[in-house]
Amino acid sequence: MTASAAVLLAFFSGNSSSRCSGCCAALTVVALLLLAAGCAAPRPATDAGGPSAEQLDSLRAQNQRLSEINAALRDSLRFRRDVETGRYYRRVRGLRDRIGRMNYALSQLREGGRTVELIRADALFEPASARLTGEGRTRLDTLAARLRRTYPERRFLIEGHADGAPLSAELQKTYASNWELSALRAAAVTRYLTAGSGGFAKKRLRLAAFADTRPVASNETAAGRRRNRRVRVAVLPKPRAFSDAEDADW
Repeated sequence: MTASAAVLLAFFSGNSSSRCSGCCAALTVVALLLLAAGCAAPRPATDAGGPSAEQLDSLRAQNQRLSEINAALRDSLRFRRDVETGRYYRRVRGLRDRIGRMNYALSQLREGGRTVELIRADALFEPASARLTGEGRTRLDTLAARLRRTYPERRFLIEGHADGAPLSAELQKTYASNWELSALRAAAVTRYLTAGSGGFAKKRLRLAAFADTRPVASNETAAGRRRNRRVRVAVLPKPRAFSDAEDADW
């Protein structure tokens, strides 16, 4: 029996009552493996010529096995300490929190950021038009002040949406389809926020047009169509949130 194997076996046998049974059982098996390896180790040759090549190869293989067992033992002890101190469970909770934050950030990115303002087109534009009204400009002034105060360094997405009603032949002379109408409405809001009282830098604003592809109500009723004609303003995550969702804040 090697001295190190005997010490390990005595330690784990004598202290099993104060340690978790699963860890001690695993570590006791490791100690027995060390014991067996020590007992089965080939003895070096006693002649003046020293150990043979076969014995050297056997000793090297035994040394490799013992190194692997030692590494496994260290990992087991480290894991056991982490469990006993609660560090393991804190890490698990931390990882779950990071996954939750990442899923949330990804869902927000898929949806185009977090909505901060949803304005019906009738409150901003002249009927069947992308021209802002005086009331619409006033509302955008109020929105711009709130965005500057709440998100002083953030980027925004301006979305234009339309209802599903086909445009009249006369209206199609100006807007070929709801794509053009929704895009020009988003562009009008974006242009006003950069050139008007908003004063936003162009690089902070993006626009998108969805025509009638994302309705929030039925297009079968006048009330539903009014809800679908809208402009959505969303705040986008900070650039670092793309690579580190844990640090994303809104």
